[in-house]
Amino acid sequence: MWQWDDVRFFLALSRTRSLSGAARALGVDHATVGRRLTAFEEELGSKLFDRTPEGFAITAAGEAILSECEAMENAASSVDRLVAGHDARLSGIVRVATTELLAQVVVVPALAQIAATHPQLQVDIVAHARPVDIARRQADLAVRLVRPSDGDLVCRKLGEFGMTRYASRAYIAAHGILTSGQNFDGHMSVGYLNAPSWFNAGLGGAHTALFSNSPFVQLAAMAAGVGIGVAPCCVGDEYPGLVRLVPGEAPELRPIWMIMHRDLRRVARIRLVANAIAEAFERKRQLLRDGSKGIGKTRARERAR
Repeated sequence: MWQWDDVRFFLALSRTRSLSGAARALGVDHATVGRRLTAFEEELGSKLFDRTPEGFAITAAGEAILSECEAMENAASSVDRLVAGHDARLSGIVRVATTELLAQVVVVPALAQIAATHPQLQVDIVAHARPVDIARRQADLAVRLVRPSDGDLVCRKLGEFGMTRYASRAYIAAHGILTSGQNFDGHMSVGYLNAPSWFNAGLGGAHTALFSNSPFVQLAAMAAGVGIGVAPCCVGDEYPGLVRLVPGEAPELRPIWMIMHRDLRRVARIRLVANAIAEAFERKRQLLRDGSKGIGKTRARERAR
């Protein structure tokens, strides 16, 4: 009889193609992955992977059982979610996936009170922009700038994220004040690695001198005068040495979504964390939209109405 635990190791290796990658995905060491794979192959009497210079290549036998193993994984995840959906305890682990910047600006401050009042609850924050598979419990909830299309996921709009273009004071002093209609031929820019196309838009013609997958490295590069770039107003306005490239220009707004699986939305500990994050986004709604430099202008427009 197949054991689900053996299938987990097989699937992780089929996706990562390396012992170290599978080990990271499963939270074990690479020797354990190799040992479990060997035991699974011996149990089945078939070789499931070939070692190649590029990594582990799945064999015909491995391909033959892959879809069945994925079906087992989906069934196990479904059972896990259904059981968790009846959990009324305010204890255990809640795993939150979000970006590094949103984690620092909103999510971590939102959870400070929960840590003080619910000591039996542990929150794990996965802070990167890579997608996570909520159906497979890689996260219990996610806070993202892109809304997924999976019908089993519940999406709640938390607010809007304002972004605009920035440069260092020294860069502007050297190159002059720029206008919204200017082509940036001859200029240098700083880009965000693996970002949606719209994130680095608005700098047409500029040569990208530096890419980074960290928004804080990107901000530091811009402040050091490497080039111009796009940044969230909520941090760009307060970052030392940075100024808006086009003063008075309205920020580009993007929706922020909270995402969770429909089977888990009534789990008490997940609902507690989700509500705390949603309330924090509401409190910081204007800052996230307009940044500190634009809040006064927004309030003046609202009073004029």
